[in-house]
Amino acid sequence: MLDLLVRNGTVVTAEGSYPYDVAIQGGKVAAIGPHGTLGEAKETVDAAGKLVLPGLIDPHVHIHHPFKGSFAGDDFTSATRSAAFGGVTTVCDFAIQWDKTKSLTDTCALRKSQFEGQSITDYAFHACLTRSDGETIGELPGLIQGGIPSAKLYMTYSRQGRMSDDAALYEALRLTAQYGGIVGVHAENDAMCYYFSDAFKAAGKTSPHYFPLCKHNLVESEAVNRAIYLAKVTGGNLYIFHLSCKESLDILRKAQDEGVHVYAETCIHYLTMDMSQYDRPDGANFICSPPLRSKADVEALWQGIQEGRIGVVSSDHCGFTLANKATGGNDFTATPNGLPGMETRLPALYTYGVKAGRISLSKMVELLSANPARAFGMYPRKGTLAPGSDGDLVIFDPAEEKVISPAVLHSPVDWNPFDGQTLSGFAQAVYLAGKPIIQDGACLAAPGTGKFVQRDAKAICIFDR
Repeated sequence: MLDLLVRNGTVVTAEGSYPYDVAIQGGKVAAIGPHGTLGEAKETVDAAGKLVLPGLIDPHVHIHHPFKGSFAGDDFTSATRSAAFGGVTTVCDFAIQWDKTKSLTDTCALRKSQFEGQSITDYAFHACLTRSDGETIGELPGLIQGGIPSAKLYMTYSRQGRMSDDAALYEALRLTAQYGGIVGVHAENDAMCYYFSDAFKAAGKTSPHYFPLCKHNLVESEAVNRAIYLAKVTGGNLYIFHLSCKESLDILRKAQDEGVHVYAETCIHYLTMDMSQYDRPDGANFICSPPLRSKADVEALWQGIQEGRIGVVSSDHCGFTLANKATGGNDFTATPNGLPGMETRLPALYTYGVKAGRISLSKMVELLSANPARAFGMYPRKGTLAPGSDGDLVIFDPAEEKVISPAVLHSPVDWNPFDGQTLSGFAQAVYLAGKPIIQDGACLAAPGTGKFVQRDAKAICIFDR
């Protein structure tokens, strides 16, 4: 007898929508098929009138992020619990080499130990090197072959000690051409970031209004162009985190047409908000890097998604509280960068994308689940509902509406960028490996339910156009 049968729903994958039931056995999808054809189960869930989605993957989150000797407002349990309420069953965080005396391998082991016994969802992380030396870069092949096939390099934040230089980026990309795996970049021109920031500060122009004018589109697009050129000459695999403007998209489009192995994500806030947020009384809360852009950039990003140029929508979650944000004193040069967003990514993309007629349900699943799995070596174990896939699924109610506020969300972070907005489409139940972790507005999973996801470089499958 099957362990779980989800019946009478509409299964939505990246390939289409089907009136199918889903059978789970031993934590895996045993079968999918037309309603009433899959037999009996120990537990049956009626999903009539609902959509059944593969568990969502958020490939870009910063949990328990350090800040001025402390940390952002959520931890490994509370953040992943909030993510689960948003339909997320796997998060990809970052093992950042904050301590430069530690090897990158030890940094990854430390990050894994911090998640173990704490996470509600499954988890993985990108190796994020901050030492641009041969010893550190030489660790990448071992990490790729050991189940961590993705790395991230910051092209800025030199004053914070996070930046990798161009030689490190070149060599990391070259290694992916040899060993597989993928290198992601935070693409902003470091010298421009600090030159303009210092100039604006000297002129007394430090209110949030000036933030997108200081970090204007060129700051991003030049770095995107440089990273893509290095991917081209090395034959490596490149992922652009949080692409946010038309100029970067134009460069991406040209490179993809030339056969360069480059893939891109944008974030939910770049699709749903623009730089006018910085003129609000609470504009400092919306400071993130890259900044929110113009309305024209927002429309360009939607076009990039519709064309298939941008393949992933992440949250770039960083759970800074109102108190964290207030430490900047309304000065964009001193305000922590980042927005909370794991729990609202699904309803925001459904509301602004599917309900608004910009994308289909299948495209939504592609952006939130299938393509993140394909980009980072988890497909088809995750990212789809097919025999043999993990039994991670979401029962999704497109008709449910909520006015967003901290009271209706499940995070210790005391604000959300969508506060006051009515969003549609929420997860009614969420299953991880066939077991309910969210059901009827309650979290049923204990800390430690989620497991580390060992990923396969050979499963990265995003560059065939």
